[in-house]
Order: sequence, then structure tokens, then C-alpha cells
Amino acid sequence: MSLEAGLAAHRVSRHAKPTRSIRVTMRARENIMATFLGRLRRDRRGNTLAIMAAAMIPLIAMIGSGIDMTRAYMAQNRFRQACDAGSLAGRRLLSGLTVTQNVRDEATKYFTFNFPQGQFQSAAYTLAMSIPTAGTLRIASETTIPTTLMKIFGFNTLPISATCSATQDFVNTDLMLVFDLSGSMNCAPGGVGDCGGVNQPNSKLDALKAAAKALYATLEPAQDQLYANNLRMRYGFVNYSSGVNVGEALYQKNSSNFVTRSSYQSRIPALDDNSKTRAWCDAKLGNFTEGYVYNFWTGRNEYYRNCRYPVDYNTGTWLYREIEHDVTSYLAGGTPFLLSRNRASTRWAGCIEERLTDSAIIDGGAATTAPTSAYDLDIDLPPNDDSKRWRPAWPDTYFEPNSLRPTSSFYCPTAARRLRNYYGDKSGFENYVDSLDAIGGTYHDLGMIWGARFISPTGIFAASPSETNDLTTPDNPVKIRGFGVKKYIIFMTDGEMKPEYFLYSPYGVESLDQRVTAGASNLLDRHLQRFRMACNAAKAKGIDVWVIAFATTLTTDMQNCASKPEQAAGLSTNAALIAKFQEIGSKIGSLRLSQ
Repeated sequence: MSLEAGLAAHRVSRHAKPTRSIRVTMRARENIMATFLGRLRRDRRGNTLAIMAAAMIPLIAMIGSGIDMTRAYMAQNRFRQACDAGSLAGRRLLSGLTVTQNVRDEATKYFTFNFPQGQFQSAAYTLAMSIPTAGTLRIASETTIPTTLMKIFGFNTLPISATCSATQDFVNTDLMLVFDLSGSMNCAPGGVGDCGGVNQPNSKLDALKAAAKALYATLEPAQDQLYANNLRMRYGFVNYSSGVNVGEALYQKNSSNFVTRSSYQSRIPALDDNSKTRAWCDAKLGNFTEGYVYNFWTGRNEYYRNCRYPVDYNTGTWLYREIEHDVTSYLAGGTPFLLSRNRASTRWAGCIEERLTDSAIIDGGAATTAPTSAYDLDIDLPPNDDSKRWRPAWPDTYFEPNSLRPTSSFYCPTAARRLRNYYGDKSGFENYVDSLDAIGGTYHDLGMIWGARFISPTGIFAASPSETNDLTTPDNPVKIRGFGVKKYIIFMTDGEMKPEYFLYSPYGVESLDQRVTAGASNLLDRHLQRFRMACNAAKAKGIDVWVIAFATTLTTDMQNCASKPEQAAGLSTNAALIAKFQEIGSKIGSLRLSQ
């Protein structure tokens, strides 16, 4: 074999062996794979792998949409809140039918503060502002936020938007502040009694004065807006304790609101007289109180005659009974003399006695509506006869049997003040508040009766005509310049009801007059029932009632007197009272969202 042939044979033998080895390896692999797939196909435990692979895509979609939708929901809520804040802020500056630049700037400032540009990676947005109706500011805006996992499925952004409106109901507003000025208001919270009748440092009375001023300050912007729109806000005051000083307001409105003659539990001197000596003794000299009077004159025959003229004189004792007096001079500010006080002069302080009531039906029971026969509880009843008219309280006439002095248990609080406009007269409001004094007991029914009576548009202070364009009318119209009048009573007390039998109240001295009890012993229950009736009468007239129990228990009767449960509050500190009055002011004068 040649060398070339040998080399060629060697090359062939070298390459032949690897070829067979590769073929064996590939076949083995195919066998192994076939065996694995077969086992996988036959083994049910492997099915989860296919299921997981098939479910992966929708699972990613679900998780991604949940994450993105949650972000969108949060962004949407924040966007709407920003819209509300912006519309309220802008509305406060709105004064016409044009969105001025200052309105736009104010609304934008509050909107962007609550939802800054770029928050949640949002796209830039703008605010569209308009005035759809007078007094309403409307804002509309929209933007988008980017998605995260939802981008895989072609959703790159999600839209968010907000449309909101803020409006202020332009209605005339009357607020009647009914304040308990009993003697305990002289004390600080937790004090006992009336603190000797002297106002103490940090007293409840001082807190009340500060709270009333805070209420005015809170409502001052709303008052300014009403005035700018030719409407008005008024404040009135009814101060009560064991008396109520409404006489001046009643008399100035119409003197016929009062009787001309009235009877009081009083006394007269027990008088006797001497007898005259001759039938023809008909002369009288002077005005003598006791003793004998001798008169001498010349007859026809020129001789002197003498006689003894009868004169009443005081025996030194008194007769105690109801005595009728002419009260016209007393009401008019005169100083009439009283026989019961040895001809001492007196002057009216302004407190009153109530008109006829009904002690048979108002018996302290469950009835909550006053009977028509209880004229004192009828807020609107006109005083067209003496049973429906009021009487001046005349403590100097009241004497209890065997007493040398008139009743000392009489308290007349600071004079009430009818509703009036204090726009531009903040000092007038504050000066009146500073004049309040605390004295006497606690008769809640008096405060509610007269608070409702002073604010009612259909009672003795009703305006005629009932609709007017006159902003200066002192009376209570139903509408002014075509707008209604919203009415509020803020009733504040620092104690529970405490009527007394031997105290001179607007119902007389109960132990003597028995106008409330008719001799029964449940005086407290009857006055509580009267309070409930007065509250219900006020609310029935659409008056919005707030009740504050300050440093005392918020009783069930007090809670039920409020127009809503959230409008009754029990407070224990001076700071809490001031804050509550501010809160009430913010709610009364607040703007509201209309969309």
C-alpha cells in the first residue's frame, strides 16, 4: 500500500467513530425528552404549571388595574376636595355677576393648595369659573394621571375631573339671644350660690359677654355681605332670671299692650273716723290724715256756729288683701304715691306680670302644646282685652301678711332689647353686652316665651305690611326686598329651673296668687311643662333653636328644646362657651356647597 493510500485510510477510520457517537447521543436525548413529556402528560400534578402560565396575563391585568384605579380614586377625591375649597374661597369674594380677578386668584389659591399641580404625577390643569346664577360660583376642571401596570395593556393615563358650586343663601337674618342672668352667673364655673351678688373674676357672666362678642365678630363678614346686597342682620336680647324686663319695649310699641288698672297683693291702713256733730256741718278744710277738724263760720243771724267734721285716721294696723291700682302714671314713668307705703313714691323698672294663664290644663303632666286658654303661652295672641294684656310688676305694692316691708324677693334683670341692626355699630352691640348684670332666680319658661315673642313675624311685633323694602323698620317683616328672614334663638343657661313659692315673679307671688299651681304643690313640674310648651311653640314657627347648658346639666328638656340634637350642648369651661358661640356663628353665616 502506498503511503498516500495508507494516510487516506487512516483519515477515514478517524472520522468514522465520532459520527456513530453523535447519532447515539441525539437518539438518547430524544428518548429522554419523550419519556419526560410522557410522564408530565400522565402526571396530573403538572397541570398547575399550564394553568399558571395561562392565568398570568389576566392576573397581571387585575392587579395592575386595582393599583391604578386605587390611585385614580384617591386623586379624584382630592381633586374634588380642592374644587370645593376653591369654590368656597372664591365665593366669599364674589359680589356681582362677574368673576373678577381677585375671585379667580382666591379660588385658584385654595384649589392648588389642596391639589398642587403635578400631584399624583397629574397633567397640568386649568380652572374654568362661571356664575350660573346670582350668588353662586361654579368651578370645573379636569386632568389625567399616568398608569403603572396598565401600560402593558395600552392604558397610559386615567382621567379625573371635578365640578363644584358654592352659594350663599341671601336671606335676612334675625338672632335672638336669650340669656339666663340669674345670680349664679356672677360665679366662676363650679361656684356656689350667687357669690354674694358680686361678679367674680373669670365669672360665667364674663365668659358670656366674651362669647356674645365672639359671635358678633364671627358673623361680621356675613353681615357685611348682607348689607352690600341691601339685606340685613339683626340681634335682639331677652334676659331672664326670676323676672323678665320687657316692659319698655312693650309700652313703646303700644301703650294699649298694658291694662290701665291692676290688682296686687298689698295692704291698706285700717282707718276709723270720728263722727260729725251736726247735720248741717258740710264744710271741709284741707287734706288731713287723722284727728279732729273744727270749722267756724258766720250764719245768717251773725253768730258763730261750730261743728266737728269726720276725718279718717290710721288705727295703727293694716288690712292685707288684693288692692286695685291705677297704673297709667306708673307705666308712663311717673312716681305715684302708695298708701301701702305711707305715701312713698315709686318708679317702674320695666319688669312685667304675665297675662292670664290656665292652671287647670297646664298641670305638670305630659301635654306639650299650650291650650288656647293659656294666653301667656300664646306667642302671637293680640292683647285685645284686659285678660290678654300685661301688667307692670309693682313690687312696692306687694306685702305679705304681718310684714312691715314690701316683698324683698323680687329681681328685675337688665332690660331686654328688640331686634335691631348693628351694622356699623359694633360698639353699640358690645356696650349693651357689657351692661348685663346677674341677679335673681331661674325661670326658663320666661326666657323662651319672650325670646319667641320678640322674634315672631306674626305677633305683637309683626310688620305691616308683612313684606317691605324698608331696611330700617324696627318690626318683624316676613320678607325684606323679596328675600325671606331666617330666625334663630340662642338660648343659654347656667342652671336648672328653680321656681319659688314666695318669690315675686311675672306670675305674682305664688303663695298668694296661685296663678300657676292653683294651690297644688308641683310648682317645678308645671314650670317645666310650660318651658316645653314654649320651646315647641317657637320651633313650630320655623325658628331655629340652639340651647347651651353652661356649667350645668344638659337636661332632657333642654336637649329636646333645640331644633336638632346637634344644636344642644353642655359645656363646662369659659373657653368652651366662647368656642361654641363662634361655632354657631360660623354655621349661621356659612357658605354652603350646592353641588
